Amino acid sequence: MVRRWTGFGAWVVWWAVITAVFWLLGELAGRSAGLRGCAVTAAFVIVVGECGDRLRLRWASRRPGAREGDLSGRR
Repeated sequence: MVRRWTGFGAWVVWWAVITAVFWLLGELAGRSAGLRGCAVTAAFVIVVGECGDRLRLRWASRRPGAREGDLSGRR
């Protein structure tokens, strides 16, 4: 149970950092979407990135010549 919360906490921290970066960049550019908009965009970016990473791992594991535990595809 503790491990699950640790992973969840890491995602929350990652989301907060990305939200802050989006907000800061918007403020510096003079085109801020507001904190709520930045938070939604950060969540979307994280979800798309996680889905892409899982697809990459799945495709790498199905590649011919891939060894158990080696997802790089190199022999």
